[in-house]
Amino acid sequence: MYVFSEEYITKLLQGIFDGSITPYELPTNLYFDIAEYLKKGLYEGFGATLADLVPDSTDYELLAELRENIYMFSAAKTYQETREMTDMLTDGDKVRSFREFKEEASKVFTQYNENYLRTEYNTAIGQAQMASKWQQIERDKDIFPNLRYSTIGDACKICGPLDGFTAPVDDPAWDTITPMNHFECACVLEQHDEDAELTPKEDRDELLDTASGLMQPTFRMNPGKDKVVFDKEHPYFDVAPKDRDFAEMNFGLPIPEDDGE
Repeated sequence: MYVFSEEYITKLLQGIFDGSITPYELPTNLYFDIAEYLKKGLYEGFGATLADLVPDSTDYELLAELRENIYMFSAAKTYQETREMTDMLTDGDKVRSFREFKEEASKVFTQYNENYLRTEYNTAIGQAQMASKWQQIERDKDIFPNLRYSTIGDACKICGPLDGFTAPVDDPAWDTITPMNHFECACVLEQHDEDAELTPKEDRDELLDTASGLMQPTFRMNPGKDKVVFDKEHPYFDVAPKDRDFAEMNFGLPIPEDDGE
């Protein structure tokens, strides 16, 4: 788990308090620290860094897209938490002292950068694993044209009913229910040959409708096909209309062309 020092947090909050850091002048150090941490999860899950892959190969292009998504997500996260911490400058009509502001804003920082960030790191690992796996699925589909959804351990109400669901690789069902289907999801897709027994259509449609209805919108996707770790439906990407152009510019934050290796 990435640990931010008390000195780091205090300096950040002092910047917000004195106005040098705002939702429109975001802290680049926080942005890069978040991105670097999540990128470690991405590379761990994918099983490679960009430097390990052949440029212009299918795997390289996919990982490059996922990496860019990590930076875009990190920018949106930085924007949202900075905006929320900025809101702590006042309590109704009262302007808080720095001590009062720090007490409240520190709670926001902890929520975003301990509680949320830990889960987001695990999500980066899991979605990268599945994105890489999907490349293999596509390569092997002439031999293994079918997929079976398999749960691990105590399945939740989203995934439990899907256990054993079987459909062709090209079935649009996998556009929605390819794991991960929720935070900390550990489900997998098993490759099967042409003799696999497919889920009947009447059961298929009901299972898909139920699962999709229970899933958060950000998980209704396929990381290998959509080439993202965090879908555009993630709440961090939800900004006020006046800030949409700013968001389109990655909130004014740069995306490095390489990892400096």
